[in-house]
Amino acid sequence: MTEQTNSHDALDRALLALDDRAMVLGELDGFIAGLLILPDDVPPGEWFSAAFGLGKGQRSVFASIDHANAVLDLVMAYHDEIARTLAKTPELYQPRFPVEDDGEVIWELWVEGFAAAVELRHDRFMAYRQVGGEVAGAALGLLMAIDIALDENSDPVELGKLSAKMAALARDAVLVLYRHRQSGAPLPGTPAFGERPNPFASFGKIGRNDPCPCGSGRKYKRCCGAN
Repeated sequence: MTEQTNSHDALDRALLALDDRAMVLGELDGFIAGLLILPDDVPPGEWFSAAFGLGKGQRSVFASIDHANAVLDLVMAYHDEIARTLAKTPELYQPRFPVEDDGEVIWELWVEGFAAAVELRHDRFMAYRQVGGEVAGAALGLLMAIDIALDENSDPVELGKLSAKMAALARDAVLVLYRHRQSGAPLPGTPAFGERPNPFASFGKIGRNDPCPCGSGRKYKRCCGAN
């Protein structure tokens, strides 16, 4: 447990040292949960770019390639830890909600991170609503939380009501959607493999020897292009 805590502390410090384009730990926790329950896998290069504000023509948040690799190693370890928990001990899964000194639970960061993951495959996530039953209910509950968290004019009363139940809502919804994804049941409107969009299309044509768009500093053929 101490080793895990130290790893989390190291990741927290590493993220806080980056500029505002990079997610902080509570946000990253929601983002990874979202990735793991999306109907389709998202290539690491694509979601790294989203988590760290990377993209063509943008300045990297990392000071060097070694710095980038060190942070990304911590992120992947955290991703794999959440994935193992959901797969092997789902009863232990809990969303990471920071708590202020006065006891206030900060759930909005988690939801903002989750929303960023949903945006990577928005239409596919929305298809969960057509499944019905608890799957549709879980998706709708998370979409409601996203709407409230991202609305600067949200009613304080509604915020208060949601805050009181958000930890349970997020946990239960993630578990329901994860189980559905792992069941292999197709979603309405699932495209054939050849019809699925290229996740790197927004970067234009990528040469095999070009720098990988994930920002790792490696050549594409030795990074995401090797998958």
